[in-house]
Order: sequence, then structure tokens, then C-alpha cells
Amino acid sequence: MKQSLINLILFSKRRKELLLLLREKPEDIDTIKELLNVDAGSIQPHIKKMRDAHLIIEEKKVYRLSEIGKIIVENMEPLLNTIEVFEVNEDYWKTRDLTRIPYFLLERIDELGHCELLEPDAEHLFETPRAFMEELLSSKDVFTFVSYFHPEAPSLYAGIAENGTKHVLCMTENVIERLFSSFPEEADKLSKNKNLKIFVCRKSAPIPSIVVTDRFLALKLFEKDGKLRDQILISTEKKALAWGKELFWHCIKVTESLEEKPGF
Repeated sequence: MKQSLINLILFSKRRKELLLLLREKPEDIDTIKELLNVDAGSIQPHIKKMRDAHLIIEEKKVYRLSEIGKIIVENMEPLLNTIEVFEVNEDYWKTRDLTRIPYFLLERIDELGHCELLEPDAEHLFETPRAFMEELLSSKDVFTFVSYFHPEAPSLYAGIAENGTKHVLCMTENVIERLFSSFPEEADKLSKNKNLKIFVCRKSAPIPSIVVTDRFLALKLFEKDGKLRDQILISTEKKALAWGKELFWHCIKVTESLEEKPGF
């Protein structure tokens, strides 16, 4: 029985769409045809199979989920969303080290939703993507964790500060040392900015970087061999922002405020 239900639901895109549609509310056949962009001849066989499996009930020509159908759909959606997250950027995910992300977040990776992968072209390998810059400078709240130094970072952080944006910035020791030694003027301005709170990470970084704002989540992960490619995974979905903030706070839980760190 279990195997037949799995085949019935997961091996048919149309039946998955039908179940997810009826999860919202009961619908008549005309509305189903319109919303799924199908004709009666193509959808009716699927409806019959779902009725025979007691997943859908028809009452007065209106279709709704049965109690069994509701339970299955409620548990099916996270699985489908998780598969979609990995499928959209399959080459990226299969080469990344996911062991550095805490398991309680990996279990909810479906919350990332639709992600876009930003990659620099050959002529701009060492430049931050413009789309990322524009979104970042338009944000009102920014949370940044970074474990590597990027030459554009000082001017980028300065731009955020000039906008009056509230910024929580956490850097590993080697990054902050390079910032203060190579860019003393910018570092001094940043350390005095009232809207910026700087933290120092004293342990090895779990991930290369994460930026979470009120507008988007940007994430970089190490490859399985420990190398870092300049690829940024971007999501703008509300659940992804909440997921990203949890990862951010996980990354900086062993940190100290810049004011508490002697020598800077």
C-alpha cells in the first residue's frame, strides 16, 4: 500500500499539483482546469486515481482532500521543496561540504526556496556582482559573517555605514587583522560607526560567508575539498531570511565584541 501511494503521488507531476492545489481549499472541476491549465480529459483520470486511493473526496461536484490526503500533503510539501532546492542548482550542491551546516538547519533546507546562483564572468572574476551590491546597499538591516578577505570589502562596508544601515559584522581574526593593517582609515571609521557592531570569531569558520538582510540571503559554502569558489547562492524568500539568520547566529556564537578584543 505504501509503495502504491508513493508511485501514485510522486511519479506524477500533475497529481502532485492537484494535491497541492486542493490543500489551499476545495475546488470545482472548472477552477481546477483553469488553475492547472489543463482540460477535463487530461485531469479526470488523475482525479479518479486519487479518489480510488481515498486521497480526494467529491461532494456536489466539488473536490477536497480527505483526512488521509491532508496528512500526506502536509508531509509531502517539505520533501518536494527540498528536492527542488537541490535540483535547481544541482551542480553547486553536489560539490559543497554540507557537514558544516548544523543538522537542525539541514533538515529545513527546503526553507531556502528558489535560489539564484551568482557567478562572476571571466572579465570580472575579482569583483562583487553588481546585483548583490545593489541589494545590499538598499537593505535596512545587515548581518554579515565572513572568514576570508575580499579587496572590495572595506569600501563595501563603508557604503553600508554611510547609508545609516544597522550592521552586525563578524570576521575571523585573520580577516580583521588584515582589515586594520591594510586599510587603517576605513577600519577606524567602521569601528567608530554607531550603527555597526563588530565581532571577532576566534575559532575556525564553519562557512566562508553569509549575509542576511531584510531583503535577501547570500551564502557561500566550501567545496568538499575545502576550496572556495566565488559563487554566491541568493534567496529572497521570507523563510530563507529566517533560516539564514539562524545560521548567522550559529556561526558567531563563539565570538567577542571588537571592544573586548585587545590590540585593535
